[in-house]
Amino acid sequence: MSDVRVRIDTGYEELLPWMERHFGGRVVACERQGARRSGGRPAFFVDVEREGGALVRTYARMSRGPGAQSPIFTLAREHAVLEELHAAGIAVPAPLGHCPEPEGILLERLAGSDDYTAITDAAQRNALDRAFTAELARVHALDVERFARRGLFVPRTREETALADLAVWEEGFDRGARHPVPLVRFARRWLHRNVPPAPERVVLVQGDTGPGQFLLDGERLTGIVDWEFAHVGDPMLDLAQIRIRDFYNPGADIAKWLALYAQASGTDVDVPRLRYYTVKAMLITPLALAGVVQQMHPRTDHAEWYAQDVAYQRGTVEALAEAMGVTLPDYAPPTAPEGARDAVFALLEENLANEIGPGQQDAFLRHRVDIARRLAAYARNLARHGPAFDAQELDDLASLLGHRPSSLSAGRDALEACVSRDGPDRDEELLLYFHRHTVREEQLMAGALGAGEGARLQPID
Repeated sequence: MSDVRVRIDTGYEELLPWMERHFGGRVVACERQGARRSGGRPAFFVDVEREGGALVRTYARMSRGPGAQSPIFTLAREHAVLEELHAAGIAVPAPLGHCPEPEGILLERLAGSDDYTAITDAAQRNALDRAFTAELARVHALDVERFARRGLFVPRTREETALADLAVWEEGFDRGARHPVPLVRFARRWLHRNVPPAPERVVLVQGDTGPGQFLLDGERLTGIVDWEFAHVGDPMLDLAQIRIRDFYNPGADIAKWLALYAQASGTDVDVPRLRYYTVKAMLITPLALAGVVQQMHPRTDHAEWYAQDVAYQRGTVEALAEAMGVTLPDYAPPTAPEGARDAVFALLEENLANEIGPGQQDAFLRHRVDIARRLAAYARNLARHGPAFDAQELDDLASLLGHRPSSLSAGRDALEACVSRDGPDRDEELLLYFHRHTVREEQLMAGALGAGEGARLQPID
């Protein structure tokens, strides 16, 4: 049996006994993954000593819990995709098992870090750029029928290619969101109205690829990780995802990555399709997070989910402007001066950042303290700037709707009806409003955005 000193979070206690039975050994170490740049699902580093003394070092990716797990993008499905990729010689962690309860998949623990943003050496960056784009091209060259045999849907029309996986996120949004998000409605309608031509051939796409989704050890790429959203689709979606990952994990030279991919794959980059899929890739995060942020649980990475929601909504506006050929004007909402209550928030933030946080020995607990510090910064901004920003929002809505709403909630509902009703002739007017709205929402999280501070979508011209 496992060492009594090895502990695991409440709700996951049965994982360790299952692993001991699965590997025929004894759990000797277990550590929860913490300090991630952008949240993520619960995960653990677990070492199992097998009979005979061999040590199995694993990475356990666990379910996010009831209501948070997609009925399509399941862990069992990800395990099956990894089995096919590993058998094909793609650089991925070897799949080692699927634990049914609590649900999780066990993967080979690969060497290296996932922080591409920390690279300062040009030769190291160049080697990894080439290695990753070449490996992505190898994935795209695989026969999709091998994945169809594992249950993945193969689209046959341009609508299926562009929209089949989007429907998964739309269904989750419709099921989980408690109140409308007009920008999401606007972007969904635009995507359905502007479906691009189908590619010459569909491929397995990772569905969330780019910086932060591969492990690196010096100049060596040790593996591409996180295949949860893999599906059969347009290769331009993966190139769009590289842009989106760089938006939140900056450092890549996107023009260079696109050129390297074209060279490795023999496939030209289709810029209009790439712009369309950039909108889709950016929108997936607000679709996925609406139910989370509207019903935030205190044990989640709450500040991170708020940050990603507002950053990716603003990014969705930028991607739409690029695809529509609209120039977004500079906009900086006027802010309020520092108030007397700011000192109270400053004390809380300082205590969390410089007293409580450094005293935590456990990496996960240090991560949780930083999440709480970011939440305090968000609360400070809401207290100082919230009333002024709310007034600006009502002014904008009055201009759009022809009447000043009685409340922000009433204005949101009226705008949702407007977006659902009006045709493309109002697209630019609505987009310019959404730009101002999302800039305000993001400024309310200044100092609390984490990896999203200063996030910008690299142009592709």
